[in-house]
This record gives sequence, C-alpha cells and structure tokens, in this order.
Amino acid sequence: MINLQLESKMARWAMAATGLLVLVGIGAIPAVENERPAQGATAVAYVNSDAILQQTPGFAEADSTFRSEFQVFEQEIAALRQRLDSAAAAYEQQRIVLSPAASEDKMNELQAMSQQAQAREQQLQGRASERQRELMAPLQSRIQTVLDGVRAERNLAIIFDVANPQTGIVSADPLLDLTQLIVSRVQGAGGQ
Repeated sequence: MINLQLESKMARWAMAATGLLVLVGIGAIPAVENERPAQGATAVAYVNSDAILQQTPGFAEADSTFRSEFQVFEQEIAALRQRLDSAAAAYEQQRIVLSPAASEDKMNELQAMSQQAQAREQQLQGRASERQRELMAPLQSRIQTVLDGVRAERNLAIIFDVANPQTGIVSADPLLDLTQLIVSRVQGAGGQ
C-alpha cells in the first residue's frame, strides 16, 4: 500500500543525508568573515515537515483528492488479487483429478496470471506515486521557498527535519524548532 507521505519521506531522507554531509563539510571549509553567522547566532535549526505539510493551505484538498483517486487503484488491485485467489482455489479443487501435464499447464497459467497481476499492481502504484507528486509539488514548493527564506533570514547553515528518523537527531533544543514559524509563514503566504 502506498503511504501518502512515502515520497516526501524519501525526499527528506535524501535532504537530511545531504544536509549532514554539508554540516560535516562546513567544519572543513574556512569561512569568509562576512559569511559567518552573527555572534551568538545559531547555525542549525529543525522543523517537523509532517506538521508543516499537514497545516499548509491546500493540503486537505490535495490529500482528499489523492485518497479518492487512490481508492480506485486499490479497488482494481483488490479485484486482481481476488481473481488470482479464485483461480488458485479452483486449481486446488481440480488438482486431484488433473493429469500431471494438465496440472503443470494450470500451474503455468497461475504463475503467468500472478506475474500479470504484480506488473499491473506496480504500474498502478507508479501512477499513484506520480499523481501524489503532482498534487503535493505546489505545496512542497511553497514550503521550500519559506524554509529557504527563514534559513537565509536567520543565517542558518542547515535546517534538519525531525519527522525523518534518518537525520540522526535524538535530542534537540526546543528553541531551535522552527516548525510553527514555517507553518505561520506558509499559511500567511496562502495562495502565493
């Protein structure tokens, strides 16, 4: 089953891994005097991207659209599985009376049917993932713009995502949490 946030979690993992590499690299690169954070400024902060996305204007509509469209895909997948299960059950009932050659033919038919069902399921999942990206892209773009603006405004090197367990963050100062600031700015940007 496709998780609504699967794609965004994978993207966040990639961003976090890149961010960690950048953070490690920051210590190895001599900073130019005017590029350093101001005295007492924080070089890193964090957000909860799941909370931001869920509170972004337009998310509820995009999520609802995706869920209703995905329901059609799930119904087709369930019908494919039902046909395959029915064919397998029919084979099991007939297997005793079938000749070895006929039994082998039926098994080959079942295997071909199973492969076709798996291929169709993968195709539907691909279409669902693509549709989810289409629906979420404008929201994610708006969020990214706000994140980039706040990062520059606060002279931050990196903003981590605590919704992504691969960031390696096990404890963080709540004063560094920019989630609500990002939410309020994304909501304030509304349709911009």
